[in-house]
Amino acid sequence: MKKKFLYNFGMSQDDARTERKALELEPGDRLICLASAGEVPLNLLATSDVQIDAVDISLPQIRLARLKLAAALHLEPREAVRFIGYRKSSAEERMRFFQQLSRHLETSDKTFWEQNPVVFEKGPVHAARFERYISRLSWIGLAILNRRKITRLFEFDDVAAQRQYFDRNIHYRKLKWIFSVAFHPKIYKNRGMDTAALRHSSESDMASFFFNRFRNFCTATLARENYFFQFTFFNRILFDEALPDYLKEEGNRLLRKRANRLAFYNESITSRIKKSPEGRYNKFALSNVGDWLSQEEYIDLLQTIGQRAAKPGRALLRYIHFAYAIPGDLADTLRIDQSLGAQLEVSDRYPFYSLVPMRILG
Repeated sequence: MKKKFLYNFGMSQDDARTERKALELEPGDRLICLASAGEVPLNLLATSDVQIDAVDISLPQIRLARLKLAAALHLEPREAVRFIGYRKSSAEERMRFFQQLSRHLETSDKTFWEQNPVVFEKGPVHAARFERYISRLSWIGLAILNRRKITRLFEFDDVAAQRQYFDRNIHYRKLKWIFSVAFHPKIYKNRGMDTAALRHSSESDMASFFFNRFRNFCTATLARENYFFQFTFFNRILFDEALPDYLKEEGNRLLRKRANRLAFYNESITSRIKKSPEGRYNKFALSNVGDWLSQEEYIDLLQTIGQRAAKPGRALLRYIHFAYAIPGDLADTLRIDQSLGAQLEVSDRYPFYSLVPMRILG
């Protein structure tokens, strides 16, 4: 049977701004992270003078991240924005951009994209399972919640005023109904998310969880500066100040300068750490990898970090469905900073994850 989706995610859901704060990134740090759709390693490299190894068990996700890197390096930033699909363009223009980029791609990547030209109709970011699912819901949500009211959120320059407007004008009962349907397990599974990521979903009520976090999504940060918010509702990034750091003028300049400090690996994060020299990494951006792993695999990852990390170091784990406890034999090595996690959750631009910052002690 032909696969319906080329990859699960068109845009990384982790807020790189939160990663920087949680990991306390400093010049010279050696970071390993999940590649996902590319925004985390690209944004972190554009804003931090660090060495990054980005890993993913999904080769198409690696290909997507490398395509975004190529676009950022070899197109003008505004062209890259349109090519990737953050903003509207024609399929013809995207194909012209791809022809320009193709000579900079690995041969296998070039062949992959040539065999799947449909991604250039709307842009690669729109071809993923999750983004296609959300795009079908966004127009329903805008119609029910009132598009004009949602658009008004972009007019505020003060978070408190934005939150006050939201609380006065958004109909919570309608909103809760949307979430109860959109994230019902029988609807969401396979359509919106790979079942592998939902292996622990029985531990949580997804609809209630996402509903309870939605107010922060709309009000904890300025909507005008939040590209997650804009893309979720309008399927594009509306304002320049919300563009990912690697496509803003200064960030793009620094990304081009530091591009040789980013490497991609098609393997699990545990495997890459085990293969690397002991002490290679002192910072670990783990995303919500625990949602995808069994308990045994998760414990193996933490023990590998505890044994092989350069110390002192820091790690950030995200989760939606289930948080495993730190194994007892790692109690003196990995320390969870709960107060920092609670603080960062409030300001995260995509606050649908719980955050677990960890200190790696010597």
